[in-house]
Amino acid sequence: MGEEGQDALLQKFLSVQDLGVAQECLERLLTEHVEPLVRDITRYKFRSRYASGPSQEEQDEEDIRSEVLLQLISRLRDLRASPTKPSFENFRGYVATTAYNAFHKSMRMKYPARSRLKNRIRYLVNHAHELAMWRDANGEYPCGLAAWMKPDKEWKAGAARLEQTLEEFLDFLPAGKNVHHMKLAELVYAVLNWRGHPILIDELVGIVAEMQGIKELQQASSYCEDEERPGTSVCELLPDRGTDVVTMMEQRARLEDLWLEICQLPLRQRVALLLNLRDAQARDALVLFTLTGIANLRHIAEVVAWPVEDFATIWNKLPLEDAAIAASLGITRQQVINLRKSARERLARRMVGPRNHARGL
Repeated sequence: MGEEGQDALLQKFLSVQDLGVAQECLERLLTEHVEPLVRDITRYKFRSRYASGPSQEEQDEEDIRSEVLLQLISRLRDLRASPTKPSFENFRGYVATTAYNAFHKSMRMKYPARSRLKNRIRYLVNHAHELAMWRDANGEYPCGLAAWMKPDKEWKAGAARLEQTLEEFLDFLPAGKNVHHMKLAELVYAVLNWRGHPILIDELVGIVAEMQGIKELQQASSYCEDEERPGTSVCELLPDRGTDVVTMMEQRARLEDLWLEICQLPLRQRVALLLNLRDAQARDALVLFTLTGIANLRHIAEVVAWPVEDFATIWNKLPLEDAAIAASLGITRQQVINLRKSARERLARRMVGPRNHARGL
């Protein structure tokens, strides 16, 4: 289906009385139109920003996709419930804007040092006489030497992979030049002269970040619970990412219940659980609460009784190993394991209580 099919599905979802038909329309709208567009946008953005690697790109893309779907489902259901049944003038444009905003929000949250670098580079290219940044016809922001600025002219970003280009950049530098001793302005000029044509601001930031050694995301290490006695994993209480998109979003209520129960745990149990919270693939699962809007970084810091400034410094290092958590609590590693085990058992009991049965969870 093309654009006409998308608009027809949207209008049918908003107006049809049969709830089963409305659900089917919503599913098709999301899977046939929304998800492909969001996927194209996020993959394009990751290609232009020199991301950490395919596995991390895939996880970041999934997080952003979930955020966009959550917002859209909420917005569409609000519209359906409205007596006036308002609609979108440009639904595709609305989805694209939501995806771009979710992407930038996610990057700012996960990569604070990179975001600060981007702000510095944006300021530099906007204020240095010889440099310029402009908005092209696609809403992207290429930058380069001021003499290159041609907003109306078509151009291709041409972002290449790190292993194919950055070694060439180092060869391009004059003999004796060391990127670690170059000031930001000097490094930016060198990169732009090396490329010889406009590049997206995100690509420029990615190259400079790589040269300056800014790598904030810690790759998930292999993890097992051999030292913890078998029991219910918190992962089993998290929403199942393998379900259909509408069901997955509806499970947000379960995630919200889980968060409320976690907040009622004793402090040391909360710390042992949250700072090591992992999903089934040993990745950080604490981020789920922020991506779904249930808790922000400041709230989480309060729950584990950490100063928010200190907690922000470890955010991109989560999940922490038990030894690090033990050091922060002034206890042994085994005590941390025991605290987390007690927390998991309590949550398992509480999450199958009458309230959750009533909600069909």
